[in-house]
Amino acid sequence: MLFDCTALVMGLTAAVMSRWKATRIFSFGYGRVEVLSGFINGLFLVVIALTVFTAALSRIIDPPPINTERLLTVSVAGLMVNLIGIFAFRHAHAHAHGGRQCQSHGHSHNQPSHGHNHSHGHGHGHSHGAPQEHAKHNTNMQGVFLHILADTLGSVGVIVSSILIDQFGLLIADPVCSIFIASMIFISVLPLLKEASLILLQRTPTDLEPKLVEGFDKILTLEGVLSYRNQHFWEHSADKHTGTLHVQVMPEVSEQKIIAQITAIFKEIGVSNFTVQVEKEAYFQHMSGLSSNFDEVLDMTRKMQALHRHTHNAADNIKAI
Repeated sequence: MLFDCTALVMGLTAAVMSRWKATRIFSFGYGRVEVLSGFINGLFLVVIALTVFTAALSRIIDPPPINTERLLTVSVAGLMVNLIGIFAFRHAHAHAHGGRQCQSHGHSHNQPSHGHNHSHGHGHGHSHGAPQEHAKHNTNMQGVFLHILADTLGSVGVIVSSILIDQFGLLIADPVCSIFIASMIFISVLPLLKEASLILLQRTPTDLEPKLVEGFDKILTLEGVLSYRNQHFWEHSADKHTGTLHVQVMPEVSEQKIIAQITAIFKEIGVSNFTVQVEKEAYFQHMSGLSSNFDEVLDMTRKMQALHRHTHNAADNIKAI
């Protein structure tokens, strides 16, 4: 009961905090609080399942006598309350998803070039918008729901074991039902723990991986784009995918045009918070004097120069034909 009450309070608190506005310190907002709440609730359920399982194992060899007087009535009443809670929870959760409206806006920033021994250009673009596809289920709400479901399974187990003990005197029914319920709770919570763990570890969302590959291929087909690097994409919360990317471009291309094109590609994929940095060849020449890893930067610069020469040669051959 203590774990259940704690889980409900934690889930409610996380749901409220996730709607807080971003601050200077928490610039990404508080959406990740729901993921953390779902993970902790999942751990609570694992503790409950293991506790029930070990207690049942100690009773299965020598089942103690159980007084089932009024136990069946109380368990039926508890089952009805839990079923009402499940249906109310599912209805409210579905209504919240159905009533969510999509909003999007975008803006971009261009960092001016600075005068040094070597000039360089930066471009930064940001887009913020709700993904066009349906958001994944909320780990916080899933954790709360699994707690209610665990209570429901517990009521069912008490009802079944009470009937078997009253009618047939099978005292072993109580530990057997407890083991079964504990196993079901443990199995049902594993997907929640896996999903929450992957989000907290900032793994690239599995549902985005094929689309990201297509997006990278589209980037390389853009006029003036030489290559890309430092691609990082992760799921910040249930309805927000975030990503950053560096692209290397030819000196004569428009940074703002590249930013707009790449931003549109990833906005279509469903990355709601995206940043792209445009880097030109002169930028790498300047950074080579500042970077501690000179060889790596120099090698990248040589590759870009070779690719640039190859592109110009191909263009000259086409003109000659």
